[in-house]
Amino acid sequence: MNIFRVIIFLVFFVQTIQCSFGQNQRDFPSNSSNESFHGIFNLNTNWAFFRGDVKGAEAIDFNDKDWGAVSIPHTLQLEKKHNGGNHIYQGIGWYRRYFRMDNSYRNKRLTLKFDGVQMNCDVFLNGEKLTAHYGGYLGFVVDITGKVRFDGNNVLAVRVSNMDDPMTPPGKAQSRLDFNYYGGIYRDVSLMATNKLYISDPLDANKVAGGGVFVTYPKVSKEKAEIIIKTHIVNQTRDTTPVTLITSIRDKEGNEVARSAIKDLLSDEKEFVQQLEVLKPQLWHPDHPYLYHVLSKVYKGAESSDSKVTRIGIRTISFKSPTGKADGFYINGERLYLRGANRHQSFQNIGDAAANSMQLRDALQIKKGGFNAVRAAHYPQSPAFLDACDEIGLLVIECQPGWQFFNKDSVFIKRTYQQVREMIRRDRNRPSVFLWETSLNESPTPDYWAKEVVRVAHEEMPNDQMFTSDDFFAKGRKYYDVSYKVINEDGSDPMPGMPSLTREWGDTWIADPKRENSLRASRIYTAKGLLAQCLLRQNALNGTMLEAEGGYWDHAKLDANERIGGYFLWSFNDYTRGSDSITAFSGVVDIDRYEKFGYYQLQAMQDARNPVYGPMVFIAGYNSRPDLDSNIVVFSNCDKVRLYRNNRLLGEMTREENAGTAAFIAAKGGSPYYSFKTGRYLAGELKAEGIMDGKVVKRHVVKTPGKADHLEIEIADWGIKPVADGSDMVPVYIKVCDQNGAVITNTKPLQSFKIDLNVSGNGTLIGGNAPGIRVASQQTEGGIGYGLIRTANQPGNIVITATSPGLKAAKAMIKTLPYKGKYLLDGVHVKWKNDKEKVFVASKDNQSEKLLPVIKLAPDMIKVRSNVNSDEGLERLIDNNSSTVWTSERNNLPALITIDFGKSYSLMGSRIIWGKDSDWYTYSTDVSSDGMNWKNVIGEKKVSGQEYEPVFFNHENVRYVRITISDVQPERSKAAIKDLEFYGTMQ
Repeated sequence: MNIFRVIIFLVFFVQTIQCSFGQNQRDFPSNSSNESFHGIFNLNTNWAFFRGDVKGAEAIDFNDKDWGAVSIPHTLQLEKKHNGGNHIYQGIGWYRRYFRMDNSYRNKRLTLKFDGVQMNCDVFLNGEKLTAHYGGYLGFVVDITGKVRFDGNNVLAVRVSNMDDPMTPPGKAQSRLDFNYYGGIYRDVSLMATNKLYISDPLDANKVAGGGVFVTYPKVSKEKAEIIIKTHIVNQTRDTTPVTLITSIRDKEGNEVARSAIKDLLSDEKEFVQQLEVLKPQLWHPDHPYLYHVLSKVYKGAESSDSKVTRIGIRTISFKSPTGKADGFYINGERLYLRGANRHQSFQNIGDAAANSMQLRDALQIKKGGFNAVRAAHYPQSPAFLDACDEIGLLVIECQPGWQFFNKDSVFIKRTYQQVREMIRRDRNRPSVFLWETSLNESPTPDYWAKEVVRVAHEEMPNDQMFTSDDFFAKGRKYYDVSYKVINEDGSDPMPGMPSLTREWGDTWIADPKRENSLRASRIYTAKGLLAQCLLRQNALNGTMLEAEGGYWDHAKLDANERIGGYFLWSFNDYTRGSDSITAFSGVVDIDRYEKFGYYQLQAMQDARNPVYGPMVFIAGYNSRPDLDSNIVVFSNCDKVRLYRNNRLLGEMTREENAGTAAFIAAKGGSPYYSFKTGRYLAGELKAEGIMDGKVVKRHVVKTPGKADHLEIEIADWGIKPVADGSDMVPVYIKVCDQNGAVITNTKPLQSFKIDLNVSGNGTLIGGNAPGIRVASQQTEGGIGYGLIRTANQPGNIVITATSPGLKAAKAMIKTLPYKGKYLLDGVHVKWKNDKEKVFVASKDNQSEKLLPVIKLAPDMIKVRSNVNSDEGLERLIDNNSSTVWTSERNNLPALITIDFGKSYSLMGSRIIWGKDSDWYTYSTDVSSDGMNWKNVIGEKKVSGQEYEPVFFNHENVRYVRITISDVQPERSKAAIKDLEFYGTMQ
């Protein structure tokens, strides 16, 4: 990974955005324009925290001496790396922040801004409840004007709940969720002081298609861009005031390229509309993401009253060609094939509570991994992450919070609409956001809901640059602008006029990474699984529709689809889930963001002559497995690849010669992997060379690891220097190496080394005082450990020391930079403790984890009756193979599957592994002793295809079981089951 951090691309972007991210100054116009009337204060430090509910904790005089001292971003509980299966803390947490305000702010408007609190919260100031907020993925503003004391302490208290709430989107219980509600105040908190004549915040103004600054582009060409800027100004003074708004657009060098001034008398509020023109604009594009700055300045008479800086990118997008064909995605009139990844916002140990610099590192890593787009699944993500996407050129699908859940209650429905409005208001000016997924991902939403949510989205952004999306087979597809997965099961195109993307591919929900033969892979095991993931994904990219080969029919054939606009790999990073104890190892990087082989496979999909990505070569192996490393796989986008073993040429291939191995990938501009069949294994050195225009431009060397000798520490800062603001974070990897520096990778699953970490100086090891999460004393995975360091609020050196029994120790140092922003003055309070973290273990019914007696079945025990009787493929129901599927056409429903055990059993439960994870199945189960008199044990139940845990019931004297599948959604789906299992003992 180190070699990529010296590439010109990375250096350029890091230098460009170091200030705005490193100093946590995004959206802080006062710091940029240095206006005396403006004050924005960092409120991330000096908080007290208590995990649990406490009566009266909002009171000023509440005794919090036994609470812990924390910084924001903060999660309700630090967690183990592999924390799936609904084992994270769910409950209440309290936060208290003491502060003082200088008397000079007495006549200002004072507001608090929370960028993200998971999930619901109540906010109190000096014992008074100010607001309740519902939803963990969008920020909110609280007006505290007139409630602040200027003669002493103020106490801000926040009660946070991450408990299941079916009324708040996503709404699904965590135990059945594909991710986790980690909880906490996990994004920035700030206090803003402005004059009472000010530009509003769009989340506070709550105006349709308004509030704050709203920028649109009626006409854009290389010659000229027409720009309309709507600015909402509020007058909270008691007088009608002469107001002047001066809006200027400035380029990267600060030169003014357009300007408009408008005057009016203002008694309360008004939206000012100005039209500006930029000649020969620099158009925003992922390959050249040029940003302008809109400077909005408000004057009260001749006196400055407020200002705001809004970053914009001038561009135009379309999902149809200039001639009207739905044959891809177009930006600035040019077709761009979208190669994207899905990203979850969670990290090891800290959950979602990552500093802004961590958001930036993710964006940089995604970009460098060969991607030009990202789907922010399945919720609006951090403003800091989206800032980075704007800056470095990543197109973003922004998603409404949702996953396989819909609640017909009016409260839930109202909140879904409001959250769509708020995410659009928050991010409508971003050039990176090109598609709005207003569809509660994979949820059974009714037609009326889809119609209204699309109307809401277009009402909030009433121009031709608003595009909404949902799956093609969803009920409300006729209302959306873009559909995912527009394909029939036979490969034909059901609607050539509908724009098409594939939102997820490259994973299978029932994969078993331990077998090292699937689409999920981890360095916990060996190189075999990491390589298998890549081989299957190439099959999928090249158009296979067979699950056994790594594809699925509704992936829409990916690179083999002539008109598809692009795809989004599932996923960028590994993550954990409430619904499954096994980590989802579907990422091209680990939870800790260390790259797998698949990262480099996707990197090879970009053009080597595109300077944003450049040439690359990577050997997908460690040359440590005689059973694996006689055939060597190399990823490269260069003109030619040469492979050497122990300085002997094994072979060379040109990109053109290799194109036929995956012709559709090559036709879309990607590079299939190179396979060098050497005939035998030899330990030593493998060297791959990437050649462009006859010259070696890239090399990658892999050496067979020897005996473990020492530790090495890699500071994975991606060139982003940490800032001493009390809340910044720096990741480090600790590697077990041989005497030549080769990492001791696994040759057998679950090999590990014990590592002890210590951090001293001006920083702390996050979780270092929490033995339950195993950070300070940990086991490596694939020869690599991990730690996350939080900076102190004073600059200086942070010293990291790593030791391991029998190995030479390692030491590294990080130097932090001074923080240049403003802190809110701390109030008077006791000194809180930094005691060891007490790890909470969630209660769970372990019945599903017990070794259950499985009733052995044979195909002749099973009969199927439907509108068209068919017993074809019944053996697939009981072959314990998740790649084989029994299906029944939708027009054959209801389908009745009857099982005759042949003898009577005491039946304990059943398990159905459904055929498709994103479909919804309505079914019921009945049992009988004689095949004539039936008793219902599972009433008609609607479940998603990812609900495959055993369902328990106890019933005696059962010989027959009947499963009735009455419905499947979406409307063109089939009844499909991969496996059936029953538990019981013979009577």
